[in-house]
Amino acid sequence: MNIDQVTLVGQVFESYVSEYHKNDILLILKERDEDAHYPVVVNAMTLFETNMEIGEYFNVFPNEVLTIFDSALQRSALTILQSLSQPEGVSMKQNLHARISAPQYIVVYSSLWVLLVVACGTPPQRSLMSSAMSAPRIRTNETLGRLQWSART
Repeated sequence: MNIDQVTLVGQVFESYVSEYHKNDILLILKERDEDAHYPVVVNAMTLFETNMEIGEYFNVFPNEVLTIFDSALQRSALTILQSLSQPEGVSMKQNLHARISAPQYIVVYSSLWVLLVVACGTPPQRSLMSSAMSAPRIRTNETLGRLQWSART
């Protein structure tokens, strides 16, 4: 990854966790064990909807992106800690880790992209892929039975 890509991924993820996982981070900062490892579980679809390029980089450079996510999570935690008016009972943790959770329907989008590549002969244009990714989500039941449509949240 080049420096611009690293910067983009870090900034987007830091902003994302600051907005969507602030309470998770606060709970971690209140923990007593400073040496423990603390995960912050992030929903892949929500994150990738925030910025589709992040999903693309994650698919191509998963190890590098996870390392960037961990660094951005550290920065976000430090910013949150410094913003507290009464920081008693909280401390910075050195072992914060981003963990990506992928809901079942993410597979449908991957399959859709493959179908578009097969149908078009080349990867689709960004605008075509963006509109495809904006389609209603399809999820399968726990028993992998009938397909259900669910409206976008």
